Amino acid sequence: MTTEEPAAPARALAAPVVEYPRDGSVRPVRRHVWEPVETAALPPGTAPGLRGRSIAVVGGREATAVAVGAALTAAGAAVHRLAPPAEGQREGFTEAAEALRTAAGRIDGIVDLNLEEPFDGGGTDAWEGPLRQTFALLRACCADWAAETDAERLFYLPVTRLGGRMGFGPDRVEQPLGGLWAGLAKGLPREVPNCNVRILDLTAEHAAAEVGDLVSRELYRWGAFEIGHRGGRRYSLRARHERPGPPVRALRPGDTVVMSGGGRGIGFALARSLAEDFGARVVVSGRGAPPDAAATPALALDDREFRRYRDERLREAAAGRRVPRVRAELEELARQRELWANLASARADGLRIDYVRCDITDPEQAARLVAEAGDRLAGVVHNAGVDVPVRLPGKTEQIVSLVVRVKVGGFLNLLRAVEGRPPSVFFCSVGSLTGRWGGMVGQLDYGAANEALGRLGLWASQDGEQPGRARRTPVSTVCWPTWERLGMITNYEATLRYMSAVDVREGLYHWKSELFSGSAGESTFIGDVGPAMLPSVLRGYRQDTGLPGIERLAAARHFLGGPVRFRPHGSLTTVHVLRVGELPCCDDFRVAGEPALPVSLCLEYLRAAGDWVLPERGDGLRLVELRGLEVELPLLGVGPGRSAAELVRHAEGGRSEDGGWRVAVTLERDGRRLASAELVYRDGGPTADGDLPAPPGATGVEEVLPFPRGGALGWTGQAFRLAAWRRDGATGRPYARAEPGRTADLLLASPAPGAVLPLHQVENVLRAGWLVQGGAGADARRLTVERLRAEPSAAGAAVLLTGSPDGRDWTGHDRTGRCVTEDLRPRPPVLRVTGLRYR
Repeated sequence: MTTEEPAAPARALAAPVVEYPRDGSVRPVRRHVWEPVETAALPPGTAPGLRGRSIAVVGGREATAVAVGAALTAAGAAVHRLAPPAEGQREGFTEAAEALRTAAGRIDGIVDLNLEEPFDGGGTDAWEGPLRQTFALLRACCADWAAETDAERLFYLPVTRLGGRMGFGPDRVEQPLGGLWAGLAKGLPREVPNCNVRILDLTAEHAAAEVGDLVSRELYRWGAFEIGHRGGRRYSLRARHERPGPPVRALRPGDTVVMSGGGRGIGFALARSLAEDFGARVVVSGRGAPPDAAATPALALDDREFRRYRDERLREAAAGRRVPRVRAELEELARQRELWANLASARADGLRIDYVRCDITDPEQAARLVAEAGDRLAGVVHNAGVDVPVRLPGKTEQIVSLVVRVKVGGFLNLLRAVEGRPPSVFFCSVGSLTGRWGGMVGQLDYGAANEALGRLGLWASQDGEQPGRARRTPVSTVCWPTWERLGMITNYEATLRYMSAVDVREGLYHWKSELFSGSAGESTFIGDVGPAMLPSVLRGYRQDTGLPGIERLAAARHFLGGPVRFRPHGSLTTVHVLRVGELPCCDDFRVAGEPALPVSLCLEYLRAAGDWVLPERGDGLRLVELRGLEVELPLLGVGPGRSAAELVRHAEGGRSEDGGWRVAVTLERDGRRLASAELVYRDGGPTADGDLPAPPGATGVEEVLPFPRGGALGWTGQAFRLAAWRRDGATGRPYARAEPGRTADLLLASPAPGAVLPLHQVENVLRAGWLVQGGAGADARRLTVERLRAEPSAAGAAVLLTGSPDGRDWTGHDRTGRCVTEDLRPRPPVLRVTGLRYR
């Protein structure tokens, strides 16, 4: 379609029909907005975890640093001051940070006061010295911090001044550049897995002594990453699903949209869509000169010819020992080829997409870019970005400055360039989930820059007077996950471990809806959360938020407990305080007549530990079975006078001789082993069980199995859905149909954490096994199970359970009860318990 025949806006803004891949790599996304919500007040007094800690206080005003230091010292911590850089300082940070670390001996945590002065919109680089200083201090601590397995020791707490509600309230945003340190903090656990994070947002009205008091009370009380204080109230952020409003603006043929970047990736996808659908002129930009195939013939090679050209260059480079330089040149050439092909394709289709050379970090060049639109400027899209994925030890100050300048400096330059013009249809900044949730390993600076972009957008859009702002400019910041194989993707597969990708057509639909709905503020587009999760990251999510998949995250958070020690891909130690009043299942199950923790729930705590100690890239491993389960039944009791049970769980993972992965897990209570098991993981599907006993039919006289009152164990049936057991007269095998249940009946939590194991079905097997093996006359002090296997489908299905006459072996099939397929092949059971014994 050419610009002479633009599509009707209604058709251009219609939702696409997308077929998503079955592997879940690309998922539909939903639009979420963020809102501040009041959260629980702090307990009185400073946190006891501060005693004996060695803490660095960096940046900020001296008076504030002194007050923070005094509060921390009073709480028993040793404080070390790293004064803020001198005005205009750009070097010497590494030496100062190393000297501080050496003098301190060790650093347990950092309180980062960063930029405390009100924002001056004219100084686009006020962040540079303080941010370089922060990175230098983090690099100085990195070796020690990265090797730390203590999950409680380390922390990073930046103090921001975004109004006490993280910039999302109708407040004065004193210093929007604090978003840099907020984004950095949320990405830091990816580099330092045991680093705890708290972003503390305050108002300009908080006096230095108040800042010190709040810092000393927030530390070592971890939970939500972002906490604000305003007017004596404490806030956190919650995501809410919200559709954009209907289109209230439109582009007309000949209107001009100016983009920083936009020649490649998702930016060009939008540029082409606007030109094609609305007949608009789109000006895209980049730091390099316009690509010229006459001067650089390799630009016009087809893909096959370019691969041959690239291979020849690399062979020549290897002979001359110039591979790194030549590889970098080829990567730049590949980017130029994409730009050249995009512009050539647009010209061939009659689309008005013009390329202008512009370094967006230069105010004069940014102003000239906007001037390219003449009097038809309809919209501005700040799409430019640089990502240099390097781990923290190699993240030089020059890399940090480059990445942040493009996002932050570019935004401010464009904002100033439009201030003297009539308001345009839209001003849009392209952010990323790397800012909202923290980036991947190597993206600390990129995440920081994107989060700052979002906070600057809130500052620009806010009503009322704001520091450093000439006028209000509504800015829409769109925070994207990875687009399906498009954009700045160094390793597409790696990104999917953090978040599913968005389909390109769907992304464009959401983007255009955002541009023309007249919305301002931050909009976050989220698909599904990936498996790359850390204990320190998981507890930063609010459980009452509207995020997709929050039920799964809530379950993981509940069964994670409180991390004590953690070694990624190796070991985990956690503490679980189970409050009896929040566990209705304890009134259902009894040991020696007293309320007790159900065995099935203990099994789920054992199982859940394995999720955290799988090997790197172990997403394809599947839990095959629990082996060697032992439970000391008397230790399950939570009888009179006990309002809580504190369990300590330890899990240790490692390779097994057969090439699989095994995790040894124990639960301890009061220093005694309560339960233990080995979790067995393998690649692929379930392992065949051999011959399986068929569920019984009416082959003989049946009898109902009685469950007499009294005895060592008892179930009331108020929380667990108890089955009615019968015994087959011919074989002597007990059998029953066990219905699925809800964890909400067992645990009082919102949302109720779902279990992976079929708790209700397992509890029915344990109950029947106890009865068959002795019932009311059994002493039952220890339960052992040789093997337990459960398919994921078992938890939500009615299962026909069949046991051996001695009650030691049990099989659960789906509700049909068939154990063979139509071609007489064995049908795997959904539940298998072997070697169950009460002693």
